[in-house]
Amino acid sequence: MKRRARIIAPALFVLSMVIPFSSAHAQAGTLDTTFGKGGVAATTLTTASASNGITPYAVSLQSNGEILVLVNVVDGASTTTDVLRYTTSGVLDTTFGKEGIAVLPTTLSEMESMALQSNGQILIAGIFNSSANGSVYGIERLNTNGAADTTFGKDGLAEAVLSGPGPELTLLIETDGDIVLGGQLEPTGRKEPFTTSLARFTSSGALDSTFGSGGIVNVAAVGGCTALAELSTGEIQVVNGEAIAQFTPSGSLESTVTGGTVVASAGSQGPSAPSVFQANGDYLYAAPLFVGEESRGHNASVEVFRFTGTGAADSTFADPSFHFAGAGGYGIEALPYGIAVASNGDIVVDGMQITDAQSGMTTVNGLARLTSSGALDTTFGTDGAVTNSDPAGTEGYEEVAIQPNGDIITVGMANSFTQLTVSRYLGN
Repeated sequence: MKRRARIIAPALFVLSMVIPFSSAHAQAGTLDTTFGKGGVAATTLTTASASNGITPYAVSLQSNGEILVLVNVVDGASTTTDVLRYTTSGVLDTTFGKEGIAVLPTTLSEMESMALQSNGQILIAGIFNSSANGSVYGIERLNTNGAADTTFGKDGLAEAVLSGPGPELTLLIETDGDIVLGGQLEPTGRKEPFTTSLARFTSSGALDSTFGSGGIVNVAAVGGCTALAELSTGEIQVVNGEAIAQFTPSGSLESTVTGGTVVASAGSQGPSAPSVFQANGDYLYAAPLFVGEESRGHNASVEVFRFTGTGAADSTFADPSFHFAGAGGYGIEALPYGIAVASNGDIVVDGMQITDAQSGMTTVNGLARLTSSGALDTTFGTDGAVTNSDPAGTEGYEEVAIQPNGDIITVGMANSFTQLTVSRYLGN
């Protein structure tokens, strides 16, 4: 399966009354014990076996604070694409789907993505048919109660057939309601480049014939897509890790990247290169920095980079390199998988830290917060970072989102990839 979370405080006595110490007063980076069980909502979705397992791909926060998680579940011969909805207190919302879980009519795969429309409907994108000759990318839409919207696309599925296989999907809803799907196509021949692929759909799920060729654009550009942004001019920016490209509203590749005012953006969800746009048009990219040979995992730390909207490295950014805990060393890998930006500019990165020792391998959850200038936020956790093993058997974190009040939602796996975990940390 793919690799890829308690405070007991003393009572205060005031005027002979016992007032319990609330978790809301605990240090930033502490699990919120009012959420789930001790700060973690854990949902078992399959049984442990060599072939069974889950892969979480995305997390989104609804306007009412409820939490949506997109996950693929392999259970025996059955594979499903599911969306789970949790209440603000960390329990499955039984008014959504079946007991809180909506199963998509068409199973998707390969680096799926999720986005929320302004009316609360949920878009899910992924690949549902792939071969050496091409991939069929699909988008499905769920109504607010988790039921499939069969009016979307053709019988509930919007399709775009692209010329080669490849994962890495990002889903952006533009300000006019149009839907842009960005992906990466792998080379189909020797020495050929990776291809940046974009497909634009109308809000009803039809390919937009005014965009590219029949709604589809395939160019070398930056070779993939880990973040998307719509500019006030209608132009589209595509990020792939640290590289950026810019397209006209009709899908033509611009010869230069000029940047502009970002009016809508979408960061990557569960990618190889966690990326996200900031409100001012700058973009962030988190990556593992290896010392020694990567394949042997000698030592890896997390590094966060910031680039301007024109693709230049931001020299004012601290560009930190860190482990989630300790100083690292041989066989210790800190790996980032999710990145998000708070309204005040703080930057949150989650993932895992693996220690490979003679006694065996251990995995802990990793979470870190940086200030807007890129320094580790020493008011958060221990010197800016948090690690834990909640629940037992954790397989690390995959996704992260930040609530309007600054609290942090992380999504991960546990217990031999059979259990989905949703954790909430105090942000203030």
